[in-house]
Amino acid sequence: MAKFIQLSDLHIRKSNGKEENGNCEKIVKHIINKYSDDKPVVLLTGDIVDDGRAEQYKNAVNILKPLVDNNFTVLASPGNHDYGPMGNFYTEVSQRNFQNYILCELLGNQEAQKAGVKMEDLYPMVTVVDDVIFIGIDSVVGAEDQFMHFASGEVGDEQREKLKDILRSQKDSGKKIVSFFHHHPFNRKFVLELDDSKEVMKILTGNVDVLCFGHDHKSEVWSSMHNIDWIFASGKSTRRNKNYKFQFREVAIDGDDNNVAMVTFKRD
Repeated sequence: MAKFIQLSDLHIRKSNGKEENGNCEKIVKHIINKYSDDKPVVLLTGDIVDDGRAEQYKNAVNILKPLVDNNFTVLASPGNHDYGPMGNFYTEVSQRNFQNYILCELLGNQEAQKAGVKMEDLYPMVTVVDDVIFIGIDSVVGAEDQFMHFASGEVGDEQREKLKDILRSQKDSGKKIVSFFHHHPFNRKFVLELDDSKEVMKILTGNVDVLCFGHDHKSEVWSSMHNIDWIFASGKSTRRNKNYKFQFREVAIDGDDNNVAMVTFKRD
């Protein structure tokens, strides 16, 4: 059996006096205390920081590092705010910051540390945990040069072709497949849906068991949609709900038996 939890849209800031930073610290402490024995995989589905600056990434590393230090497997995909100011303006520096701080410094990704390797070379990123294959996708990189569409995101031709090959190679593996990225794959609202959503969903439909994303700051669940067992949209994890509590989704996968629960807690 494999278990994972999803955190999204942390929006960690430069000042640790900001609400998001303090709330993220509380969430990390709760996860470490709650899962002292049976540790789930932690998925970070983008917008880890607020505008891609190095100071924000340094804070993100410091706040999230206790998860890694306590032997949690942490997997991350980037969001539009990770790649540039206000989530609307791509900068190469911000993209490089994600690779250097999140993938290299926080997660110790050896491939990301190699000379000459860029973000475009790293995704889709495949990680196998027990009987589950996690596939992280960069839903921003395809929209780098599109000023008006950067916030809506795009996976892009090259990454879609790689994704097809990965899914074909795993078709008969007998393992469950969890795919995760940042942008909404089928919402028609302005700047929420991937520009190449139809192409991406055509690839994923019937080929993955679980799909996770964020971006809209709204928690939603779809069951057996697009011939996918579960589709999860995460809210903004560092924002308390109307009852002044934090929440995140916990998913346990045991063969064909999937158990989904919303973990809610208050920590002052």
